[in-house]
Amino acid sequence: MLLRGEMSAIDLAATIRAVKTRVSVPVTYADVWEFWLRNRDLYAAVDFVTIHILPYWEDFPVGATEAAAHVETIRKQVAAAFPDKEILIGETGWPSAGRMRESALPSLSNEAKVLHEILAVAKRNNYRVNVIEAFDQPWKRQLEGTVGGHWGLFDADKRERKFVWGEAVSDHPHWRIQAMLGVGAAALIFLGAWFAAKKEPEIARRPWLWVAGMALIGGIFFGWSAEKAWLEGLGLGGNIRSWAMCAMALLAPAVAAAAMVRRLPIPRFASVLGSTDGTLTPLSRAVGLGLVVVCVLALQSAFSLVFDPRYRDFPFAFLTAAALPYLALALCVRSIEITGMAEKIAASVLALCVLYFVPNESFANWQALWVAAMLLVLVIVLLRPTAARS
Repeated sequence: MLLRGEMSAIDLAATIRAVKTRVSVPVTYADVWEFWLRNRDLYAAVDFVTIHILPYWEDFPVGATEAAAHVETIRKQVAAAFPDKEILIGETGWPSAGRMRESALPSLSNEAKVLHEILAVAKRNNYRVNVIEAFDQPWKRQLEGTVGGHWGLFDADKRERKFVWGEAVSDHPHWRIQAMLGVGAAALIFLGAWFAAKKEPEIARRPWLWVAGMALIGGIFFGWSAEKAWLEGLGLGGNIRSWAMCAMALLAPAVAAAAMVRRLPIPRFASVLGSTDGTLTPLSRAVGLGLVVVCVLALQSAFSLVFDPRYRDFPFAFLTAAALPYLALALCVRSIEITGMAEKIAASVLALCVLYFVPNESFANWQALWVAAMLLVLVIVLLRPTAARS
């Protein structure tokens, strides 16, 4: 109530006292620990103090390695402020999926680590802790994004435990499926490049080493993109966006590899979207349209991280799979066209977004830094070097 501003501390204390006159059990009030320290008059009204300590959600997020120590430090601080009454930790825990906040990384291994360490400290110092929560609650994703629906010890769909207490934990429990998707993606990229090469047999020297690099990137990050699309898609619009990113993580390296073996440069946006005279080959048009789609998805993500970042995920897997192959193509096959105005505007907007959200997220957030690096790769692609006109 205090956290949401629904009631003043004076009215809340009066309500607690009124409840105590009507029941025979101990009465408490539960809220985030800072609000207890800001409203110490509540101490006299309750029978014991219930505080919430969520290291991930702190104003200054606490990483998983320091989470248990942070919980213990805060409990001692509150106990010193409110002596002679029990301090119950009403909520504590760690998310298994979602966006990183500074150094606080949601993952299965970190969830297991934090819960093990918090409960060990609580047992050693003999105080009560309530872990949130038993099951994942998908409805929270509407309010808090991906991270909101992944605080449980059991998943929401199959009601299966996420990890076995005291045993090793994998952050990618479906890694075999991801590996098979990656192998399939790499094979598709090689196959597409091979067919493209057969259609232009007069080109003697083929950049197969670059194609191998694109296949490696696609193989690694397509499976990861699929995993993130499954976790992060929410609602019709969110699912369309997530699976569009997943599709481009496969298609971008495939068309870029095919264009590279044919020595086809990246066409301008204006040529792709406005040309109807047949000057572009189908493969060139596919390369250009692919870059348009990647840029639209990248711009949407960048705007989200600037204007509504708190619950937004970082699409680093998709951006890596989609941006690096285009960078390789731009560097190896130079265009004879001058960079268009649309590309310059898109590049400028992406660069400005990076300059804003990286300091906002802090340099401890490797997901933010990774996304920023891939957005800057797209900036280079959009401002790609051109060959001198003859």
